[in-house]
Amino acid sequence: MIYLDANATTPLDPAVMAAMMPALGEVFANPSSVHKPGQDARALLDRAREQCGAALDCDPREIVFTSGGTEADALAVRGVGRRKVVATAVEHPALLGACAELEHAGAQVVRVPVDRSGQLDLDALDAALPGADLCSAISANNETGIVFPLARIGELCRKHGVPFHTDAVQAVGKMPLRIRELPIDLLSCSAHKIGGPKGAGLLWARRGLQLAPVQVGGHQERGRRAGTENVAAIVGLGEALSRAVAAVPSEAPRQAALRDRLETAAREIPGSQVAGAGFPRVCNTLNVAFEGCDGETLLVALDLAGVAVSTGSACSSGSLAPSPVLLAMGYPPVLARGAIRFSLWRGTTAADIDEVCRLLPDVVARTRGRPDRRQIWQIWGHHT
Repeated sequence: MIYLDANATTPLDPAVMAAMMPALGEVFANPSSVHKPGQDARALLDRAREQCGAALDCDPREIVFTSGGTEADALAVRGVGRRKVVATAVEHPALLGACAELEHAGAQVVRVPVDRSGQLDLDALDAALPGADLCSAISANNETGIVFPLARIGELCRKHGVPFHTDAVQAVGKMPLRIRELPIDLLSCSAHKIGGPKGAGLLWARRGLQLAPVQVGGHQERGRRAGTENVAAIVGLGEALSRAVAAVPSEAPRQAALRDRLETAAREIPGSQVAGAGFPRVCNTLNVAFEGCDGETLLVALDLAGVAVSTGSACSSGSLAPSPVLLAMGYPPVLARGAIRFSLWRGTTAADIDEVCRLLPDVVARTRGRPDRRQIWQIWGHHT
């Protein structure tokens, strides 16, 4: 199987697993306990916090460990948002879900549009910011890979005195991202997108920002997130983040070159359209729609041919509706339904991409005009 769904999750890096083993065995105590076993666990937690701070270029004390990117996004929105939140129309479902919850409670949520290329309307953002409690803009879109201009967005937020949060789950470890150099106030990231374990993430919150806890009942994480920390997973987060960020100078160009090779092959197929083509995108992501194809059908056909991809956010899998991200970009629903996402990782090889380039034209041709996935199973001899 050629795995090209890294934006959904990545395999656990063996080095990360090795780093986690002490916390899964002999260092088992509660890190809040004052005895020596507890302090041994606390030492592992503190080391992971230092690793995360060094990788992100921030004060480790400003980091709040969470169960992943979804909780980090929710903590940012619900912890800072009160009366008005400004977000882009192409945020991850985790962020938009938290905004919808606030909206249901009576807050105003302004969703700033993007154009056909996925570029944010900065004039609309500037007009929406006055009176807002929070602005959130994704660093790199999870479906299209399109990168937003964080520095420019942050400048607009500073002008209006609005805290700026970015969901960097798909950006960390794939592009240079140093917190001290950016006008941001909160940042979310997750371990399992970069070779770490599922169930671990963080929210960085700039010192002095009032962050109301969402999960209460304990003093952990300086009172910002109650509950006994998942030490093993957090150790994995620290190790994965440190390794991923260190590898960016070599891995990002390598993956970008492979992504571009795949994009060239996809463009040669008649009726293909690449999201965000010609604009900054994160190194590992390619979203391409094929006219006359159903994305779910194409996904199944590729799966049966030995290639694992997705049609968009894993958090929205199973939905028959077209991608909200592509609809926000102005795609007609019928074209949006024909889109699939290829997302590469450190294990992706040139041979993998060459094989996908070879398979793709035939798979697209076979699935065009066959919207029913059951027909594809029959065509490829699949039995369920």
